[in-house]
Amino acid sequence: MTGWQWFWTLVGFLLLILVLIFLYFFQPFEDLFTTVLHGINYSNAIFWVALIVGIIGFCIFHWNAYRTHIVQQRSVESMVLTSLRGSAFTAILLSGGGTLQAVQNACVYVLQGGFGFDAGFGKRIAAIIALVLITALFCVIFWLLKLIRPARA
Repeated sequence: MTGWQWFWTLVGFLLLILVLIFLYFFQPFEDLFTTVLHGINYSNAIFWVALIVGIIGFCIFHWNAYRTHIVQQRSVESMVLTSLRGSAFTAILLSGGGTLQAVQNACVYVLQGGFGFDAGFGKRIAAIIALVLITALFCVIFWLLKLIRPARA
């Protein structure tokens, strides 16, 4: 990149940061955001960030795998194996994001007034345990997929 391209890239990033800061503190934006996308609010932002990162990463990973294994190497078997690895990693990311969101929800529940060890707290702990187990299962699947090597022609 030339000097002017770097300059305009930095200006673009600074403008993006300023817009995001403005939107963070602008209450009508939050109202519009929650009205348009019902059920999405800032209290479950961890899961939505994990979801967006997972979808974008999934698409980029599969595009790169396609270019490498199908276009350059012409190996469908390697593409399928790489696709399975990428899908398992995306599943780890999504279930991990869900776990972090469940932990945050449990912490908010504990910190609110009138907390007691009741059924609501038990449901939150059960959700955390279930999500940790699902994440661990996806980690084992990912590890097993990394051990598999494609057959050479």
